[in-house]
Amino acid sequence: MDNLTVRPAEPSDAETIHAVVGEWWGRPIESDMLSRFFLTHFRETCLVVEKNNERIGFLIGFLSQTLLDEAYIRLVVVHPTHRGSGAGRALYERFFEVARRHGRHIIRSVTSPSNKESVAFHTRLGFVIEPQEKHVHGLPVCHDYHGRSGTDRILFVKTWTA
Repeated sequence: MDNLTVRPAEPSDAETIHAVVGEWWGRPIESDMLSRFFLTHFRETCLVVEKNNERIGFLIGFLSQTLLDEAYIRLVVVHPTHRGSGAGRALYERFFEVARRHGRHIIRSVTSPSNKESVAFHTRLGFVIEPQEKHVHGLPVCHDYHGRSGTDRILFVKTWTA
């Protein structure tokens, strides 16, 4: 994790994030969560990781307004050539710090059942897969997570005590 800096995302980061997210993710992503609006209102929990002043990844998350003990990591993307460098871990660890500072003891995140690297990464960070009725590739998934067909997701939870 040498030369890595994690900082809150600025609204001005939205343009750069939109420009690279599809390439880094491997497919187009259209989301209001990547907008200036989201980065303005959830600035403390939307993070950018840089190496030698170059943006190499970002995390989009928030503190739940309804479940006051919870925080949610919605999207994390790291440049493909920097995966395995500690950039993703640095983003998650900073998010955990922010969540703890705000009294959150439960962190939730999701991934696609086909993303084996993400499943392994979350498990290494101490996340547990939440049980579900449906299974895909031998893993429990929440069926139609986004409320539309084809969006099965693995649900992760990480907890700690105060």
